[in-house]
Amino acid sequence: MTSDELKKLIANGEIQSDSKVIKEGTLKNSSGESSSYSIHHGWDIAASLDCDESWARSNLELFGYIEQQNFDDEYLNKVLNSIQTEDHHWNWFKKSLGTTGDDYEWFYLYADSKPQAACLIFHPKNSALCDSNIFYVEFLAVAPWNRSCLVRERDYFRIGSTMLTAALKFAVNQLNLKPGFSLHSLPQASAYYEKLKMVNVENRNKENLLYFELLEDDALRLLGAA
Repeated sequence: MTSDELKKLIANGEIQSDSKVIKEGTLKNSSGESSSYSIHHGWDIAASLDCDESWARSNLELFGYIEQQNFDDEYLNKVLNSIQTEDHHWNWFKKSLGTTGDDYEWFYLYADSKPQAACLIFHPKNSALCDSNIFYVEFLAVAPWNRSCLVRERDYFRIGSTMLTAALKFAVNQLNLKPGFSLHSLPQASAYYEKLKMVNVENRNKENLLYFELLEDDALRLLGAA
């Protein structure tokens, strides 16, 4: 079956999802109002395609808006530099096709009937800082509308932290892993992981990707704040 044929089946509602809701709660938007959200766990290629399509539309709308503003070159460069686009080429549909094994876990955060974030983890992963098994975040992304830039306020706050906390809780309670996780960070995201108190292990860096790991005590604090 080709990718186009599979996408057609998804569009016709002929592909059943294996995902289940593992967490529900409320999120604060930029106006201070609350909205309900749910985090779904499990392989769900339709949700991955939803991420690709809705996030691509959002980026096109944003850049279309910027193009219409006729900013001078100096301010235009500031605007473009404020937009986080390092992961815009990620294809969640293709990632789903290549990660169906039991050592992968998928998570999707939905609110307003839209995918607000997606996360893929691999387990078990040997910790670089202690003798224990944790999990590794293969990919984590929040929707473009949840990223602030000079010309747009984000819709919701703490989306990434909410997703990571849910994945961490699942790993500890369902996979029997030690509290903690590791990842390689894109340059624009490094400051965020440093705020989480993640430790950079320099000998595991890859080219321009820094390797971060969250220690057990800090992981427990993250779980306690959930």
